Amino acid sequence: MAELHTAARALLEALDGAGMSLVTAESCTGGFLASLVTDIEGLSHGFDRGFITYSKDAKQQMLGVERALIDRVGAVSEAVARAMATGSLRRSRGTLALAITGIAGSADPDEREGPGVTYVAAAIPHQSWVYRMDYGERPRHEVRNLAAASALAVGMQAMAWKAAL
Repeated sequence: MAELHTAARALLEALDGAGMSLVTAESCTGGFLASLVTDIEGLSHGFDRGFITYSKDAKQQMLGVERALIDRVGAVSEAVARAMATGSLRRSRGTLALAITGIAGSADPDEREGPGVTYVAAAIPHQSWVYRMDYGERPRHEVRNLAAASALAVGMQAMAWKAAL
C-alpha cells in the first residue's frame, strides 16, 4: 500500500507542477484510484473529480459511452476504456483522465475477456492511450491494487508524453 501512496504522490506532484488536474473514471476498482489520490495531504487540489461507473448504464449515463459500443465490444475493452477517459474529460475540469475497466473477480459471462483482464486509459485533450493488462485469476483486491498501480504509472507516462507533444 505504501508503494501506491508513493505513486499517487508522484503523479499529483507532476500534475501540480504542470498546472493540471486529474479526473478518474473507474469500473472494477470502484473508486479505489480516487481514494488513493485524495489520501495525499497537501496535493489533493490536483484532483477534480472521480466517476464510479460500475454498470454499463452508468458508463453510458455518466460518461457518454455509447451503449452500442458497449454492446458491440464489451464493457471491458480498449474502445470502452478510451471512451471512459475521453468522456470524463468532457464532463469535468480535469486535464488528465485515467480510466479503468476490467474483471476483478470471476469471469463475467457477458464479457469477452477473462478474469484479471483490465484496460487502463489515459487522456489529455486531443490525445489518449490505452493499455491492456492481464493479471490472471487473482482475488479481487489484488486485481484492484494492480490496476490502480498501473493507472498511476500510465498517468506518469501520459505526463511525459504531454510534455513531449
